[in-house]
Amino acid sequence: ENNRYAFSTPAHLQYAAKQLSDRGPGYGVAAETVDGNDPDAVAAAFERAVARARRGEGPTLLEAMLGRMRGHAEGDGSLKVVPPAELAGYLAADPVPAYAHRLEAEGVLSAEHRRAIDARVRELVEESIQRGLDARPPVVETATRPIFAEREIGDRLVLESPKANLSTSLDDGAPTAMAAFTGGTTEKQAGEVTFLEGIHQALSEEMERNPDLILMGQDIAAFEGAFRVTRGLAARYPQRVLDTPIAESGTIGVAIGAGLLGYSTVVEMQFADFVSCGFNQLVNVAAKLYYRFERPCPIVIRLPSSGGVGAGPFHSQNPEGWFTHVAGLKVVCPATARDAKALMKAAIRDPNPVIFCEPKYLYRRIKEVLPEGNLVGELGKARVARVGSRLTLIGYGVSTWTCLEAAEQLAQQGVEAEVIDLRTLVPYDAATVTASIRKTGRAIVVHEAQLTGGFGAEVAAQIADAAFSWLDAPVRRVTYPDFPSPYSKVLEQVLLPTQEKVVAAALELVAY
Repeated sequence: ENNRYAFSTPAHLQYAAKQLSDRGPGYGVAAETVDGNDPDAVAAAFERAVARARRGEGPTLLEAMLGRMRGHAEGDGSLKVVPPAELAGYLAADPVPAYAHRLEAEGVLSAEHRRAIDARVRELVEESIQRGLDARPPVVETATRPIFAEREIGDRLVLESPKANLSTSLDDGAPTAMAAFTGGTTEKQAGEVTFLEGIHQALSEEMERNPDLILMGQDIAAFEGAFRVTRGLAARYPQRVLDTPIAESGTIGVAIGAGLLGYSTVVEMQFADFVSCGFNQLVNVAAKLYYRFERPCPIVIRLPSSGGVGAGPFHSQNPEGWFTHVAGLKVVCPATARDAKALMKAAIRDPNPVIFCEPKYLYRRIKEVLPEGNLVGELGKARVARVGSRLTLIGYGVSTWTCLEAAEQLAQQGVEAEVIDLRTLVPYDAATVTASIRKTGRAIVVHEAQLTGGFGAEVAAQIADAAFSWLDAPVRRVTYPDFPSPYSKVLEQVLLPTQEKVVAAALELVAY
């Protein structure tokens, strides 16, 4: 419906096309403009569109031209931008009275019948308003009803678990895409799987397990993904591994719609930074669906994140903090190849929107032998990566390894540090963290995201709230400072939270 104004801005200031239907052919979509004030013309246009769709000729963009007769919202004053003469013309063409006059002139509608219809309409409106006024207010418990669907609500999977390691190696001699953004080597010991291959195996096994699982993203089909995570999957499932336009908002919107129709989708953002183009769909639509309608939305958004490889400010961000602040989104940040696979499988089987952060620095650097069988993790469970007694180092993703390296160096100085790998930020495993703090009395939170508003601030607040009496020193954060990521690797290394920075902070806390 084109009433020629968006709030108060006239259409001619928004787009150069003579009419919006001109855009249809550019997308291969049939389109036409119709007089929206003429019910017969609109009905005929809809009949043509429906017939076209039923012939298998695809969708139709119908642009119904109307006049702006009310403000964008009641009492907002936006109607004042419509010139008086223009407004008068729109009011005269109001389809309700205009169509009634036309039917009367054609002898189809009598004046008496029209008065009866108008009277009944007024009654229906008043009755509806009164029902609303008389309705009881919602019970207060509604405000705190669940924001996440339970597993069994959205679990529609019926196939048997596949055998382990269905997929072949991603490093069989073919050129490695985006190698400059990941680094690492292709050398592996027998049976080892990289972090990247762990994700690939999870996708492959879940595609075989669940016929309603769809993969979407830019260049993930024939090209097999910028990082080759989807290698071979389009050949096996050509109708379920779909290339998308460079339109992150549209892609996530399609995934949400598919989720509401009972499908599960995994969407790859080529780089985590680009998810900002789809921010609205995630935080204002997907995250709130279950709370609003109690309808599961099983989508996974894969975000190749993190820096450390000189990729510059548009390919190095760690956006997990944006999403931990949104009720209704789960956020996962694995650090190991095992968790990359196990938590991806858990995320796919979860009936809720999951933000899955993949530190691309780890893609080919982290390798391990995975256990046989159906390896499925559990969202919301941290792990104790190293046992210690003097202080607790808390990390996730790349920073888990930074903490482990720091703990090794501290041990050489007689300081035994415990390392907690959060793995999942939402849900947050407060029990594991609190238990460690009660044992060690000191805590450092390490992450590659920026300091201000980073998830480390939330961890520090949770510790202060739950374990203040056990603290022997302030909770410290070692993070990336509040700067964009430089392209120069030398400059980037100056800003990254390093092993040396963690060790220095730890020694300060131990001596506090």
